[in-house]
Amino acid sequence: MTNKLPPEKKKKAGRKSLYNPEFHPQKAGELALMGKTAIEIAECFGVNADTIAEWKKQYPEFSDSLKLNRDQADAPVVKSLYQRALGYEYKEIKVVENPDGTRRKEVTIKRVAPDVTAQIFWLKNRQPADWRDVHKQEITGKDGGAIKTETKLNVSEEVKKYARLLNNVTIPE
Repeated sequence: MTNKLPPEKKKKAGRKSLYNPEFHPQKAGELALMGKTAIEIAECFGVNADTIAEWKKQYPEFSDSLKLNRDQADAPVVKSLYQRALGYEYKEIKVVENPDGTRRKEVTIKRVAPDVTAQIFWLKNRQPADWRDVHKQEITGKDGGAIKTETKLNVSEEVKKYARLLNNVTIPE
């Protein structure tokens, strides 16, 4: 009987991972904060995109850094899209010069109307079951079975008919 080593004492086969826990989570987070995709992050590290996917599975700190920073980068965009969908107000400040040479500030409240395209985009992504463009429909036969089709076309006779028309070719029975 052979003595088997426990899994933690066995040497791992294959090439050593390029992953560096001191470097990769922080750098990946910085790249995610800049809006980089997984493919672009992989290119920065000189690895394949599949490697990034594996690192996300194997190293929670790497995955967490990406997620946290992506969410942080996306937050202002989400807020802007939301405001654009609902419409918003802002103050416009103009400096006006009076005839006597003095200046004064004019504050005007401006209103941006809700944007239908932003509303549609928001709803399609937040409530896809209710707002998607493609609605799948399935047609079935009786009791949910296959649809029965019938044809009165005699294919054999039709082939013979067209064969005769083409150069008087005869097709054997």
